[in-house]
Amino acid sequence: MTEELYVLPASFGQKRLWLLEQIQPDTPLYTMAAALRLRGTLDVTALSAALTEVVQRHEVLRTVLRLDGGQVVQVVREPGPVDLETVEAPDGFDAAVLAASRLAARPFDLATGPLLRCYLVRAAADDHLLLAVVHHTVADGWSMGVLMRELTALYAAGTRGVPAALPELPVQYADYALWQQEQLDSGALTDQLDFWRRELAGVTPLRLPPDHPRTPAPTFAAATAPVTVAAAAVRQLRAVAEGDGVTASMVAMAAYAAVLARWSRQDDLVIGVPVAGRAELDLEPLVGFFVNTLPIRLDLSDDPTFGELLGRVRDHCLAAYQHADIPFELLVDELKPDRRAGQLPLAQTMLAVNNTVLPHLTDLPGLTVEPVRLPETRAHFDVTLDLVESDDALRGIVAAQADLFTAETAALVARSFTTLLRAAVVSPSTRLSELPCPVATERDVDVVALPSPDTEPAPVGGAIPDGDDTARTPTELVLVRLWSEILERDGVGVHEEFYAAGGNSLRAVRVVLRARELGVDLPVDAVLGEHTIRDLAALA
Repeated sequence: MTEELYVLPASFGQKRLWLLEQIQPDTPLYTMAAALRLRGTLDVTALSAALTEVVQRHEVLRTVLRLDGGQVVQVVREPGPVDLETVEAPDGFDAAVLAASRLAARPFDLATGPLLRCYLVRAAADDHLLLAVVHHTVADGWSMGVLMRELTALYAAGTRGVPAALPELPVQYADYALWQQEQLDSGALTDQLDFWRRELAGVTPLRLPPDHPRTPAPTFAAATAPVTVAAAAVRQLRAVAEGDGVTASMVAMAAYAAVLARWSRQDDLVIGVPVAGRAELDLEPLVGFFVNTLPIRLDLSDDPTFGELLGRVRDHCLAAYQHADIPFELLVDELKPDRRAGQLPLAQTMLAVNNTVLPHLTDLPGLTVEPVRLPETRAHFDVTLDLVESDDALRGIVAAQADLFTAETAALVARSFTTLLRAAVVSPSTRLSELPCPVATERDVDVVALPSPDTEPAPVGGAIPDGDDTARTPTELVLVRLWSEILERDGVGVHEEFYAAGGNSLRAVRVVLRARELGVDLPVDAVLGEHTIRDLAALA
């Protein structure tokens, strides 16, 4: 599967993840995994054939990403047989799950691929774990459901010797990427972009009191804690959500925002919310990276009641959903938010509700099928609350970056959410300050001092500009040349701020890659934050 068919522009989401992969190369930070337990008599030949047919149907599963002429492109390759590697786990199914977790942690090479790997982990002759691992640039949570649904349908048809009743795909992911760029070029998204400029003007980062100082090279390891909202509480939640156009996910967001506000002592918050990004019916049966992040800004000032906060959440969510076509990656480059080393821009926390649920899968010929959730080991945001509705209850996890927070703090956040939510749905007229919130009352918020939001960040290199704007060292001379080349302008000064001078995320990573070729190793995390040439030279 090496011959190239097409070279096409990457989508905005693919470009962003390609950039982030350059920051953390050779890590599994942006891998996704789905697993099924298959008990019974398994036809491995039929399973391999089904896997090959799925990859033939979806071009994106035989796509790689690379830098071409200063732009990130997706390269679609010819279809061919797909490997299904068998791994032995003779110590039982728990050992098979551990083996699957290790396999899912193997990194991908975006330029060489393949970006889908499948394994059959055998715990016993009649007990297997089917694992699909894919890079996020070519799939999302919805896609994992499509992948598993088609794979099992093709397997069932293959074992019966009949054609699978899968409809022909109307479009491919590359068509979506082209359409997305055409939307931007045509000006069709101008009004939406203007909305987000107004909505996010003056936004400040979320400042959660950490247990450990923020490091310049985060590992993104996760400290996790389970979250369960009992069925009775969910029914109360639904009763609250039925009025005034409020949904259950909005109630969860209000409770989560209340916890964050009490913990951070901020009343102006941004919470990232994933949306499917599949507004057109033709996109629903596709595998691909469609999911978008909406930065929902919430005002919790004046100590509102929980009911009043619900109204604010509803209004901001509905307005955001009406302007959901702007890719998050484009917002970051267009709005140029304050960039701090080690922090994601615009949103530092995420709330996902029913975001990555596998579809209901029926048993297969000779097999019972059961979805398996692998342990969460990575946290992309400072803190994430990931919830799934199951058996009339809400279950999920709080995942906090272990570089910043302990497992005990993650457990306190989980307990705060469930405790505050139960109290709020019983009495929506209670003010936020009166709702129970263990993370705000039981935790020492002074473990690590936080900078004031009004304090200007120190220069990345720690040096104060001396007024001399000319390069003084070999490293500064190299960076001046690179900035001039990549920003396409002459007369670059060593005290100019990169993004103010016309830089963006892609150009920042191009500086890093070109500097490496010239023997200068730049800290990528600092390059993606606000910086000058003198700042970078001091750190190189």
